[in-house]
Amino acid sequence: MAKQPEVLSLDPQYLGDVLEDVRRVGRATGSEAVADRVTSRMQERIDDVTQRASLADTRPKVLHLEWTDPLMCGGHWVPEMVELAGGTNCFGDKEMGSFPLEWDAVVESQPEVIVLMPCGFEVPRALQDVPLLTEKEGWDKLPAVQNNRVFAIDASNYTSRSGPRLVTGLEILAEMTHPELFSGMVPEMGARRIYA
Repeated sequence: MAKQPEVLSLDPQYLGDVLEDVRRVGRATGSEAVADRVTSRMQERIDDVTQRASLADTRPKVLHLEWTDPLMCGGHWVPEMVELAGGTNCFGDKEMGSFPLEWDAVVESQPEVIVLMPCGFEVPRALQDVPLLTEKEGWDKLPAVQNNRVFAIDASNYTSRSGPRLVTGLEILAEMTHPELFSGMVPEMGARRIYA
C-alpha cells in the first residue's frame, strides 16, 4: 500500500462520547463541517429532552432489560439515557456496564416502567421474550405491569449500537417515561407497548 491506513478505535460509554466519535470521524475524513452540523443537531435534541424532562413532577423507576435469559440490565449509555429522559434506573448507572440480575431483586425494585431492549434485536425479537417474564412469580404485581407501562424497543437501531440514532432512542425513552411531556417521538416500528 502506498499509504498506511489510520485506524480509529471508537468505544463510547456516554452520549457525549458518541458525539465526539462523530467529530473524530469527521476530522479523519475531512468532513468536519458535516460532523459539526450533525453533532450540533444531536446536542440540540438531547438538550430538548433534558430540559423538558426536568419539568416532570416525578422520576419513575425504569427497568431496562438488555436480555431476559439470563436477565441483564442495559449498560453503556442506556442508564445515562434513562436519567436524561427523566427516569431513575432500577439497576446500574452511567458508570457501569450491563450486568446480570436476580428476579427477586427485580421484584423488590418495583419498576414503574419496563423496557425490553434485547441487545442487537428489533421489536419482534423482544416480543418473543415476553413469556419468559410473564411466567415469573410476582410479574403481574409490578407497578409497570399494573399500569400498562411495559414496552419493547428496537434495540438494534435505538439503544444497542453507538451512533446518531441513540438520540432517537433517548426521545423514545422520554416518551415511555413521561408521556405527559412527550408525544410523537416514537418512529414507526421503533417501539411497542407490549403489556395490557
